Amino acid sequence: MSEEINKFKGNGTKWLTEGLFLETSVSGEFALYTLQPWDKKQDGKHYLSIHKAFVEMCDPSEWQFANKYFDGYQHWLRVKEQKFFVPVYQAMLEEMQAKIQYTAIAKMLDAVYEGEASQATLAYLANKGYLDKAAVGKPKRQKPEDKAKLYSIKNDLERMKA
Repeated sequence: MSEEINKFKGNGTKWLTEGLFLETSVSGEFALYTLQPWDKKQDGKHYLSIHKAFVEMCDPSEWQFANKYFDGYQHWLRVKEQKFFVPVYQAMLEEMQAKIQYTAIAKMLDAVYEGEASQATLAYLANKGYLDKAAVGKPKRQKPEDKAKLYSIKNDLERMKA
């Protein structure tokens, strides 16, 4: 009687995290993906780039992505919190956000070329609203404890001067 192998759990009952990736798997036996931004072929086996899949799917909620490439959303959350995966995830997220921004701006430009752009769209493009800018607006309010520390430091300085 053979035990059924779950591709996300291997032979055990716990979800694989490091074991899912060619670069972090100890034996490579259950690795499905590569952490590289491109697919990889090794020893006759194809490893899908999880980075490429994430960016191509372009799912800001990450729910559909998690259900397609992992054993559901909770498994994906577990993988995302792994120390080895944090910088990989940040790179994936940045690229996906750039793709979303590109797509939105491309649609705005199409509207401009077709003569159907709204005033808001024209203003956004003219003012380069797509560029990251320093935060504008009222400065953040200081917390009461920050004011207390500042007041204490001022008092100390006044005592030292005296």
